[in-house]
Amino acid sequence: MVESGTFQNAQGQVFDDFARHYSATKSSTDFAIVSSLRSRYPGWTVTDTPSMTGILEFAKAGQAEAKFNTTTDEYSAWRVHLPVTDRSGREGKTTDSVNFGKFDYRWKEFDFMVYCAVFTEDGMRQKNTYILSKKADDVITDGRSKRTDELIAAAAQWSVDLHDEVWVFDQEYWAKDSELWKSVQGSTWDDVILDDTMKKSLIDDVEGFFDRKDDYKQFGVPWKRGIIFHGIPGNGKTISIKALVHYLSSRSDPVPTLYVKSLAGCHGPHYAIREIFTKARQTAPCLLVFEDLDSLITDKVKSFFLNEVDGLENNDGIMMIGSTNYHNKSIDFPPGLSAAIAETTEGFSFAYLKEAFVTSLLVIVAGQRGGIERLNGKMEITDPEDVESNPLWRTLSKQVEILRAEQEESRKSVDEAAQNGTFTSGADDH
Repeated sequence: MVESGTFQNAQGQVFDDFARHYSATKSSTDFAIVSSLRSRYPGWTVTDTPSMTGILEFAKAGQAEAKFNTTTDEYSAWRVHLPVTDRSGREGKTTDSVNFGKFDYRWKEFDFMVYCAVFTEDGMRQKNTYILSKKADDVITDGRSKRTDELIAAAAQWSVDLHDEVWVFDQEYWAKDSELWKSVQGSTWDDVILDDTMKKSLIDDVEGFFDRKDDYKQFGVPWKRGIIFHGIPGNGKTISIKALVHYLSSRSDPVPTLYVKSLAGCHGPHYAIREIFTKARQTAPCLLVFEDLDSLITDKVKSFFLNEVDGLENNDGIMMIGSTNYHNKSIDFPPGLSAAIAETTEGFSFAYLKEAFVTSLLVIVAGQRGGIERLNGKMEITDPEDVESNPLWRTLSKQVEILRAEQEESRKSVDEAAQNGTFTSGADDH
């Protein structure tokens, strides 16, 4: 570790610079801190990095050593107590929440100094970390410390990897939750009371999704999947999700779980939904869980949510699980319906088939939610085996008509453009 007391005077000077700057008219606190550190520690490189890099958390996890320097009074920290929230009998912990201070830091066989500063700039709270490495013991390229870059890379990778944890989204923020991970470790498919055939089908469906990426690619099908668990409270939805999370985390190639707890936050649900799917795409292949889907996805954001689920963005490798207590509607699928759909959609590409089905199901669901049971007349089914009276068939037929009309219109536009010489398939020959 860095020798105690060697830089006490410099630490005090940096603190004075910070205090003087923060109490006066200022332009950039971050720039002022970096300038102070470079002037007070001339033989050291100073690397400025946001706290999300996880330098101190990296040490807290045991991957490095970080000792908060309290040998002088030149620091600012809240002294806080973290009580135990359960009845285990364990004692809480009293610790420092550092607003400005220095840490003696050791990673592998290398010594660093790390300053942490929390400040408000342009109305936004910022927390930055400043890593100092001794130039004489380092490799410096273009003014950058190789040793510091290696530390940042190691800490950043650690911060995005899960270590017996589950990603939880709440208050517009993703955080790792080890307690949630522990809570699912005792859950297995043996605990799920479900018809054996249905249970096997569910397990095979999930296992097949993560094991058969090449099959999806071979048939040109997007490698994404969605399953909804529905039914009255207590019918096994939650225990099924827990068993699923446990199973996926126990694979030889563990699949991470992302759990959405709430969309609440100052930026609104649209922002939250965007953040959720951005993280899922970065983490894929992964399991994305929306428990109590009805309370999360309201009518106000439903279209935006569906666009993230099935829009232009690449959701390869994402399996979505949603649970709801209120989904009690089903759509009959009589034996003759498959043949009828195949005939009416003949010549459709996979994209057109997908568009027809998704739009039709959304129309039906919207009708059920609003208490509307008609589309060009009543949608009552007089005979479950009668294709013509089936809501899916009647809705799908209408969507197919619309899509074929769009195809024909597009074809006419291309023909007219070609005749008028405004459409070219390659470079002009002159």
